[in-house]
Amino acid sequence: MKLFLLHSFLLFIIPLTANAQEVWTLQQCLETGLKNNLDFQVKQLDILSAETTHRNATLEYLPFVNVTGSHSYSIGSTIDPATNSRVSSNIQSDNFALNASMNIVDFNIFTTARRNKIAVLKAKADKEATAAEYSLTILENYYNILYTQELLKIQQSQFENAVFNLKRIEKEVEIGSRPKSDLYDMQVIYTQEDNGITTTQQLLHNQKLTLIQLMNRPDVLPDNLLVENTALPQSDIKPKAEIFENALKSYPKILSAQLSEDIAKKNIKIQKNYYLPVVQAYYNYSSFYYLPLKQMGGQQVNPFWTQITDNKNHYIGLQLNVPVFNGLRTHRDVQLAKIEHQKSVVMAEQEKIKLRQTIEQETAKQQQNTALALKLEDTRNYAQKSFETTQAKFSSGLIEAIVFTGSKNQLLTAEYNLLKAKVTLAYLALELNYLQYNKFD
Repeated sequence: MKLFLLHSFLLFIIPLTANAQEVWTLQQCLETGLKNNLDFQVKQLDILSAETTHRNATLEYLPFVNVTGSHSYSIGSTIDPATNSRVSSNIQSDNFALNASMNIVDFNIFTTARRNKIAVLKAKADKEATAAEYSLTILENYYNILYTQELLKIQQSQFENAVFNLKRIEKEVEIGSRPKSDLYDMQVIYTQEDNGITTTQQLLHNQKLTLIQLMNRPDVLPDNLLVENTALPQSDIKPKAEIFENALKSYPKILSAQLSEDIAKKNIKIQKNYYLPVVQAYYNYSSFYYLPLKQMGGQQVNPFWTQITDNKNHYIGLQLNVPVFNGLRTHRDVQLAKIEHQKSVVMAEQEKIKLRQTIEQETAKQQQNTALALKLEDTRNYAQKSFETTQAKFSSGLIEAIVFTGSKNQLLTAEYNLLKAKVTLAYLALELNYLQYNKFD
């Protein structure tokens, strides 16, 4: 009796607890996760890195300019030709130079710029691909929670029936109109349904915790989260070939794989360009200043700026660099680039196969669950009528508790299966729509 009163109290406070829960929509879960998940911040930094690397090819033709200077002392001795004797030779010298060079003909400049432009597009496609996988993961977890929430409602509704029957049997046993064995049977039913509710509540808690972790919202408590139970979307069955064609145009992982293939093609061309000559222009301006230190005879030298002006020198020219032989390194690099391109082609085809197989599996499930849901609807209706009849017979004492239990279990099973089929259809409709158009609506 104490157990009965406890659960009656729990059933009373369940609605109050539910009112304190925060309702989350699928869109809210997606937006929160995309904002808080660190994977997307990393992908955004990858995009920024690719954009920084890529720049207009004409900028690569700007010259390299540098200025050098040196200040040095030469301390020692030398032979004086006039006297053929060794004399001291201590000299301070300062050297200055300005160097500039630029490529005039370099076939890799434009090829590299084009490759880097594709790399920016690939970084964006990779971010979209990560977002797509994340969105589908959120969708799956969301509908798992939705199914478990609805399952818990069914169990709690049936549990009210168990509470009612247990209370009634207890009174009938007290007045002697029922054998005590019926009370034992009802207590078994009561505890089994109670255990089932506890198991479902624990499962729901863990599923909500998983969703919260996916959204990176540790401030949200699982018991305070309730996913929105909106009208389940209609399952529009399309031919799998049509779905696959639409998905090839929109699904980010396919686009990312194709861009990887394009980058690999450019890398082959970049390596081949090392067989071609490079023409470079260069210019050099230099000057120097020298000062003898503590020389005998007090040798006079021109002032600093006079020497800098007098000693200046200009050097300008063109340089042609023609590759002849480098130990077959270029040939090796070209072959490696070709292998990487072949790998990218295979990986792109592999992504298409994965996508096609996923669509085949999900469309098959969609067709199967559509047909199954119609049959389960009839089964549930029959089970409901059978249970109502059995409940009346049990209340009249015409059947035993074991028969009543069997009828109730049939109804519960029919309701569970129908709920699962409907939720699965809703999930598949959204998943297939996302695969086709990269969005849920």
